[in-house]
Amino acid sequence: MDRAAAGRRMGRPTRQDADRKSERLMNVATDYFVEHGFSGATIDAIAHAADMGKQAVYTRFTDKERLFNAVIQRLRETAVFQRLPADDESPIAEGLPRRIEAIFADATRPHSMTVSKLALREGRRFPDLVPLLLEGTAERFTRPLAAYLDARKRAGEVRDIDPLEAASMCIDLILAEITLSICTDTEISPARIDACVGRIADFTLRGIAAR
Repeated sequence: MDRAAAGRRMGRPTRQDADRKSERLMNVATDYFVEHGFSGATIDAIAHAADMGKQAVYTRFTDKERLFNAVIQRLRETAVFQRLPADDESPIAEGLPRRIEAIFADATRPHSMTVSKLALREGRRFPDLVPLLLEGTAERFTRPLAAYLDARKRAGEVRDIDPLEAASMCIDLILAEITLSICTDTEISPARIDACVGRIADFTLRGIAAR
């Protein structure tokens, strides 16, 4: 019997086992920081939830702040938002509500909400979180929406406005609803999203549609 086989027989963890445990630790730590904040989460609680010994956590991360920074780095390396098409050629009355609905759907995905919650709750203590949220919002939501509004402006459906400014205001209204749900710890229901889509689209169209 070779040494590798003997190690497996004796219960020595493999590299694959170690990778799985590290992945589970990061998932659990992310959930704990989202739910309890940095101050409310403890290494003891995270280790217990991850089914690991506390010493095993400290072997990977010397303190809670290093673990939290690892969570931020992991979020940064993962695509936070899905890109929207720059221009789908739809008339403004049809395309704008559809885009707002798509932005709501994307911004309320579990991964997107994780970034938003951590940025709101821990942005002051860990300032790297805020650019992660703002840059993701600008690149995936605001600029594509501005490109769409600019295309409809050139088509004569939108009056002479600044498309980027109009898109930013529209996104602000969407994010206000998401922020409210985070602050009140309530999920945005599909019915609520439908109502918000209609209200935000109507409000935006009143301000930008050509007369």
